[in-house]
Amino acid sequence: MKILSEKTNKYYATVDECLKAEKEFDEAVAAKKAKEKKLTAERKKRATEVEEAYKAVVEANEYYHKMLDAFVKDYGSFHMTLHTGDFNPFNAFGYAFNW
Repeated sequence: MKILSEKTNKYYATVDECLKAEKEFDEAVAAKKAKEKKLTAERKKRATEVEEAYKAVVEANEYYHKMLDAFVKDYGSFHMTLHTGDFNPFNAFGYAFNW
């Protein structure tokens, strides 16, 4: 006599084999769900971090323009020498506002 498992959709020679296979199947399904849940939570956390970093860049850009406008209003113009390279602080704006 063969035993058909509804969970694994396979035939087994004994009931014990069937129960063991179903237990392993249930554990594998539970592990997969736990992994997916963990990945979803990590993705959500990292997405929130990216959104917060973007908001910080937008706020910094608004502050920069506010200060620049006030300076130009008081003194007529503003001159600043920017150096290209990795240590240029304005490169961060390039990543966020590179349209």
